[in-house]
Amino acid sequence: MAIASHKLGQSNFSGGYVSATDSKKPLGTEIVLVTNEVQLIHENAIKNGAVELKAPEAKPWGQTVSYIRCPSGILIELCTPITQ
Repeated sequence: MAIASHKLGQSNFSGGYVSATDSKKPLGTEIVLVTNEVQLIHENAIKNGAVELKAPEAKPWGQTVSYIRCPSGILIELCTPITQ
């Protein structure tokens, strides 16, 4: 997975594109990353420029979930695997 710069996006689409950073609210699409280290990755993301939208939280079904927004505006969910 790669996240391109806005400059590259502009060069790839002559008609322009909608930047996720243009919206104060996160877009209705997310990238989900499954990990056993939600707290650690969440903290590292914040240290490296992501914005915390929701701190890691234990859900009733046993999963830990957090939400961040990366500097390019993309909404990212960090979560532990669902175990059953």
